[in-house]
Amino acid sequence: MMPLTMIEISNSLILFIQSMAIPLQLFAISIFSFAEGLPVVGSILPGGTVALLAGSLSAAGYFSPFVAFLLIGLSSFAGDMAGFFMGKRFKETPFIKKIVTHEKHQKTWDLFDRHIALIVIFGKLIPVIRSTPSLFAAARGVKARRYMLLSFIGSLLWAFVGVFVGNVLTQYLGKKAIAIILIILIISIVAVIVRQIIRKHTNK
Repeated sequence: MMPLTMIEISNSLILFIQSMAIPLQLFAISIFSFAEGLPVVGSILPGGTVALLAGSLSAAGYFSPFVAFLLIGLSSFAGDMAGFFMGKRFKETPFIKKIVTHEKHQKTWDLFDRHIALIVIFGKLIPVIRSTPSLFAAARGVKARRYMLLSFIGSLLWAFVGVFVGNVLTQYLGKKAIAIILIILIISIVAVIVRQIIRKHTNK
């Protein structure tokens, strides 16, 4: 049995979600999913938790799991492609050029080029890696059409896994799963903010 405080938190969070218009819920989820595909930004956002939350909300009847799946997949794909075209735009800048052409890292880049399909598709399932390949794939000369196909597959895979797991958790735990996932999301955001503040003070 959950402690009283946890039950109260669960009920409060569920009431808060119920008070939001469904289009607003979907808009927030799509913005997070889009940002997850952007270089640098996506590495610090808890987008995986948002996908779980969308799956949990769909299981609780707020909207269709198919809608959540499509929204997250397409938003993530759009963010990923934005990162790719940023890479094409800035690949000649000294900073990017130095990273992708430095002799010290050539073995790593050779592996990257050789296994680009696996990295783009299955890297979507790994939080820190999820938003990284787009920028460097463009800088390494991967064709836009090829990357678009790989990113589309990877984005849909990530959306399916996130929504499915969140959906199943809610079926087993009930609406308490929504509160648990939301608490994890809040903790993740706070942890990122604290880490950035510590890093900023350390670098002074």
